[in-house]
Amino acid sequence: MATKAVLFDRDGVLTTFDVPAATAFFQRLVPVSLVEISMRWQSWGARVGFPRNVTEEKIFFHGFWDALSDEFNLAMDLRQQLHRFEYTRYVRPFPEVRSILLAVRRRGLGIGVLSNFSLASLEESLVAVNLADVVDVACAATVIGAAKPAPEAYLIASHRLGVQPEECLFFDDELVCVEGGRAVGMHAYLVDRRRHDHALPQGVVCNLTGILEILG
Repeated sequence: MATKAVLFDRDGVLTTFDVPAATAFFQRLVPVSLVEISMRWQSWGARVGFPRNVTEEKIFFHGFWDALSDEFNLAMDLRQQLHRFEYTRYVRPFPEVRSILLAVRRRGLGIGVLSNFSLASLEESLVAVNLADVVDVACAATVIGAAKPAPEAYLIASHRLGVQPEECLFFDDELVCVEGGRAVGMHAYLVDRRRHDHALPQGVVCNLTGILEILG
């Protein structure tokens, strides 16, 4: 069956997070590491529920920053700086991504993003990294109500792209999610950016330039 669309995970595939820059921001404000903040953020989400839309996300972060500020008895100016934090400012695209997505678009294929990130602002993050204009469908797990590797997540994404799973290429940096895509019939590849070359027979690419080889 001919390929009609390409579906991507976001983190580790299309983008990375600028940890040093985010660390520098928080070091001035709170006496804990970025990892510890992330752990508190996950615990907060488990307690109050992760946001299902952008409006809920603003409320979610407002409550989280207030809770963190209260925990460390932060001064008002520090509290206000936390409230102004936007994670999308620290999301960075990998160098080859935009040119590859444009090449995919020129071939007339649909382009989608399927992310398990626990926030609703997937589309906003794509805008921040100048990719939104070449993405047709963005599916955040918290919004669609299904997360990889559950079959429903892939089926929702392929349906929104208007294709059958068998007509879709899928790229993820987690093997369990790659296997989930294969289980519903997608032609799925692991993205391992630690490699220096592609291993297409084994279903592995070192970056997204491998798509052009796969499509021929």
